Amino acid sequence: MKQLAGKKGKRKEEDWIEDLPPMYLERRKQRKRKKLLRGLLRAAVFVAVLAAVWFWNGFAVDIRLAGDSEVTLEYGEDYTDPGAQARFSGNLLQRTPLEVAVDVNGVVDTAHLGTYTLTYTARHKLDLRILKLTFTDTATRTVHVVDTQPPLLQLITKPDHSTPPGQAYEEEGFTAVDNYDGDITHLVERVEKEGTVLYKVTDSSGNANEILRQIRYSDLVTPELTLLGDAHVRIPQWGSYTEPGFSAVDNVDGDITGRVTVSGSVNTDVVGTYLLEYSVADSYNNTVTATRTVTVEKVTPNGKVIYLTFDDGPSAHTQRLLDILNKYNVKATFFVVKTGYLHLLSGMAAAGHTVAIHSASHQYARVYSSEDAFFTDLREMQSIIRNYTGKTVTLLRFPGGSSNTISRNYSNGIMTRLTTRIKQMGYRYFDWNVDSQDAGNATSAADVYNNVVNGIGNRNVSVVLQHDTEGFSVEAVDSIIRWGLSKGYTFLPLNAGSPACEHKVAN
Repeated sequence: MKQLAGKKGKRKEEDWIEDLPPMYLERRKQRKRKKLLRGLLRAAVFVAVLAAVWFWNGFAVDIRLAGDSEVTLEYGEDYTDPGAQARFSGNLLQRTPLEVAVDVNGVVDTAHLGTYTLTYTARHKLDLRILKLTFTDTATRTVHVVDTQPPLLQLITKPDHSTPPGQAYEEEGFTAVDNYDGDITHLVERVEKEGTVLYKVTDSSGNANEILRQIRYSDLVTPELTLLGDAHVRIPQWGSYTEPGFSAVDNVDGDITGRVTVSGSVNTDVVGTYLLEYSVADSYNNTVTATRTVTVEKVTPNGKVIYLTFDDGPSAHTQRLLDILNKYNVKATFFVVKTGYLHLLSGMAAAGHTVAIHSASHQYARVYSSEDAFFTDLREMQSIIRNYTGKTVTLLRFPGGSSNTISRNYSNGIMTRLTTRIKQMGYRYFDWNVDSQDAGNATSAADVYNNVVNGIGNRNVSVVLQHDTEGFSVEAVDSIIRWGLSKGYTFLPLNAGSPACEHKVAN
């Protein structure tokens, strides 16, 4: 072979191959054919593999669940499986998907708590004659059967059952029923506290319930109601009724006097019999009542007389005083002065009151400077009264009273001369034997009332001194009249025939 090439250059392969022996030429051709076949086989296998991959991946079964893949059901609830759908789809050879049947494996038992798994399987067989293929897909659904309902807890209430105060509660009963566990009454826990019982129960699933009972306490013992004083009270007409009092005690509540109510009233102005009803109830509505009878009796005059007299008016308080007097049909005497309320004089006289002379000026330095000055002042007031009432009055009260000593400052012995001369001229003067002190130490209606009542004492004739210029003194008149009427006194106005009431002259 080497010799064939020589040094003169290479020969073409075709030239020197032809020079080979036939045996070598045949072997060479065989080797070329085998090499070609091996290359073709490799290419064929490669193409076959690509075709198989393409063919195989182009087919599939796909399952899709209807509804949720995880479901929670209440114990005992009906369960209907929503199912699943499956389709088989392919490559260019199978353009339209095919519906594939789905098999379900597994059950859901809602009568038992737990977690259940449903398995859905879909299969499709592809027959290619030379090749049979099966395609499969699976899916699962999880179903939880749970119990979230609390037990039903009920109390038994007996209509006639009650607990006496201070005693332990006697259980009336209760029941507890669970939708899963059934009767669980034995699991109920109870706590009694401050008039209540709390019941609690929990089922096997941890669902709890509770209920509160208010204990009904009963007390069949009625309170004791006691009336203080007499059950039948007698008071005179116009007297004052003062409630004697009462007390109430209960076996459970203790002192319940503050709960006592009183119905009815007493009008001491009107003779008659009045009923007062006392009632009290304890905390358990046990009620007791009591009755007191009050008889207002007509008063028979005892011959004693009270003359109410008022100096220095009329004033802004006089009309209120006239209204009080009119209320009891009581007549009084007014020793008047020259004020800005002289228009009331005509009404006083028309109502039957005595309008008498006090002073026109009520100035001691003026009226007691001389006898002439006194009578000048007297006649001026006498004339004013006549102008308003049409009457010439001869009753008077000296400013300061006949026993005053202030007159000494202006004329020594003038009161002795005036008291004598007045009588000679046909006048009558009146002092007082009961002083209300409304121009002195008294500062309230209560002071005036006490001074007058204590001053009257057991006198047969009382001439009371008050001033209708003082509002608190006027306020006391109502009580004074009621007291006097209830004691049988007669109220009269002063007149020329009234018993004398004169002080000892001190000047």
